[in-house]
Amino acid sequence: MNAPYPWQNTPWQQLQQRRQAGQLPHAMLLHGPAGIGKADFADAIAHSLLCERPDDTGQACGHCKACQLAQSENHPDYIAIQPEEPGKAIKIDQIRALIQQVGLSTHFGGYRVIIIFAAEQMNLAAANSLLKTLEEPQADTVIILVTSQISRLPATIRSRCQMLRFAMPDAGSALAWLQQQVSEEATALLGAANGAPLLARQMATDETIQLR
Repeated sequence: MNAPYPWQNTPWQQLQQRRQAGQLPHAMLLHGPAGIGKADFADAIAHSLLCERPDDTGQACGHCKACQLAQSENHPDYIAIQPEEPGKAIKIDQIRALIQQVGLSTHFGGYRVIIIFAAEQMNLAAANSLLKTLEEPQADTVIILVTSQISRLPATIRSRCQMLRFAMPDAGSALAWLQQQVSEEATALLGAANGAPLLARQMATDETIQLR
């Protein structure tokens, strides 16, 4: 997904305005409930920053060389970090490898974008290793941390990032979007997912709704 979800339009526009004003945060922490699209928003921001010809709203064109590389997960200036296995920690070796890359020049002469998914999974050594990079980032580097459990992140990490809180979308927006994604039972699915539209879409592929 290279565009924000409908309920993310306001934070998207705010970030694009800051980008145009030359005030884009060098380190951002996206936090809020699970299942509402924070990781996809981070990915959309990455594609936007790397794109050679973003449109008037800041969305990636999807056609330039940078977009094609990013879509194939081969863009050298787009680095994604996450636990090597679900439920496992992000290790210090992963962060050290990241820091080495940050010290190099970008390949395309533009932004380097780093996203740390499930950032709360960083063990203490990994989090401490990241601190200096958050404090003194390269001018062309944007670091985005994504978490659904912000309380598990050390205060030292939180204090060095611009916080972007994502609230649960309003029921109308969530339902309208979900009805376009699933053929039936959208209202029941959204209720079962406690209002989280992406979780509801995921549930539509399993037997959760039948069990209910």
